[in-house]
Amino acid sequence: MSTCESDRVKEQIIPLFGLGIAHSRAPMLHNFIFAKLGLPWKYVLFDSDNVESFKENYYDDFFACAVTMPNKIIMTQHVDSVDEGAVAVGAINTIYSRTIDGNKVKIGTNTDTIGIRDAILFNSPQISIERAKGKPGLVYGGGGASRSAVYALVEYLGCSKVYIINRFKQEVESLEKSMVEGGFKGQILHVETPEQAQNLEVPNLIVCTIPDFAPTTLEEIRAKSTLDVFKKNGDGVVLEMCYHPNPKTRLYQEFQESNWFVISGIEAMIYQAFAQQVLWTGYNMKELHTKEAIEYVHNNL
Repeated sequence: MSTCESDRVKEQIIPLFGLGIAHSRAPMLHNFIFAKLGLPWKYVLFDSDNVESFKENYYDDFFACAVTMPNKIIMTQHVDSVDEGAVAVGAINTIYSRTIDGNKVKIGTNTDTIGIRDAILFNSPQISIERAKGKPGLVYGGGGASRSAVYALVEYLGCSKVYIINRFKQEVESLEKSMVEGGFKGQILHVETPEQAQNLEVPNLIVCTIPDFAPTTLEEIRAKSTLDVFKKNGDGVVLEMCYHPNPKTRLYQEFQESNWFVISGIEAMIYQAFAQQVLWTGYNMKELHTKEAIEYVHNNL
């Protein structure tokens, strides 16, 4: 059951629940679309990792919300159901409500996977996408965003397996265990050293999921050196998920200088937001003024 017309005419507050989110561009994008659709809705920030405080503020008369780090995993426990894709990822970034048999239920899903998929599909040369099918993909980082990247590379973009480069082995093991238990059937390989990377097939698709900082610890330096092996030997497509404080991060510029086609994380943010809008508003993509919204975001970075 989709969003009904009576929900559209009501004033709705849709919060983003996460920590350290003052820089988020999501309110700008979502509120632009709400205004274009003529909806009396407002997207706001709830900067916290306190689940009980969030529920006290928004769960009494709940309509919908967005979720970001560090709350994406814990919030799977505070909805009535989680859809199949989000179960496999082990994290949600979107909650929406539906009335079923007279009861309002909260449903968790993950549109980050769609954002990653569409950012790559709509922004990279088609030949690069075709070359990537059946070949390994690579995720740099083992945090929350990496789960969505692994899922998107295998399930949506046709990668045969996913390499993960991350400073801590236990984080990769935890990610793999959680995703396999959730039903993910793809192969995950932790690439731990530059020497190991030298003997592996070079990926055509890479998703970087770490903050924009220079490596300082031994573990961070080893991980970066491992990534550099693939950067030097390849020429495919990179999605750099980090876009704060500057979309052209260190990694963005390094890969661009090494002749990779680089896509900013702003694109993933935009396309995952479109998927959220479809769930919240009930309008389809053609009705969401997507071209105008994309131009608006890029003109106001």
